[in-house]
Amino acid sequence: MALNNIRSIGNMLNSLAAESPSSAGEAAFRIFCTPTKLPVAETGSTFLATAHHSSFPVEGLKIRSYLWKSSMPDAQTVLFLHGWESNAARWHKFIRAAIEAGFSVQAFDAPASGNSEGQLLNVLLYSRTIREFLDKSGAPFAIIAHSLGAAAAVMSLALLDTKRPQKMVIIASFAESSRVLRDFAQIVGANESVLQALFQHIENQSGLAVKDYSVSKKAAELTDIDGFVLHDFYDEVAPVSEGLAIAQSWGCRFLETRGFGHRMQDKIVVEEVIKFLKA
Repeated sequence: MALNNIRSIGNMLNSLAAESPSSAGEAAFRIFCTPTKLPVAETGSTFLATAHHSSFPVEGLKIRSYLWKSSMPDAQTVLFLHGWESNAARWHKFIRAAIEAGFSVQAFDAPASGNSEGQLLNVLLYSRTIREFLDKSGAPFAIIAHSLGAAAAVMSLALLDTKRPQKMVIIASFAESSRVLRDFAQIVGANESVLQALFQHIENQSGLAVKDYSVSKKAAELTDIDGFVLHDFYDEVAPVSEGLAIAQSWGCRFLETRGFGHRMQDKIVVEEVIKFLKA
């Protein structure tokens, strides 16, 4: 989006907040939660075609899920959760490696992502989607989650009594929802009145203050799960210090990489994740 268009959003929200803070908070939340729904690339669609496809309902939406069933008897299952403006195909390297290691693999496209329905996505909706999926499929042996998917996994487990895995890998997650929201306001040029109205709207809708949607604080409630946090020093979306804060709160292993950015698709990352699953 062009800078002048982004700034026009901020100007609109600032004007609205002067007249109706609640309307500004609602509008800001909707804008914040609206991803660009990118089509699944041809190579991604080809990879996803190797899975068994099904769907499940979440709040009136049809969510697409994928299963790669291992040929090995009693194979353990790993669930992969993608991030913002992404889809399950982003995991193709990891999934191939997990299958080769003898695991069955599950994944789904989050609301407003990939082949799933919807227009909005946020950590609240994503966390409820995870709970619905696991209510139907049962607890996996492990969850591997990236970025927003990682934050949603932590929140789902900590807040929603979601079925728990034995192991979980968190890759490139943000630690504080309040920081992400402040970054959004800064990008669009929204003022403090808009930001506070946005915080209030989230609290009104969810029953929790924004400060309570702290991934690092909620990670402290996951001590029964064997955890592994990976984060790149050069992550351009979430500072590496946030990954470290999550790991320290959780009391789990932390690996800092260098040169892989936010996407964390290098074969070294894949190898470390598979090694953790097999340990």
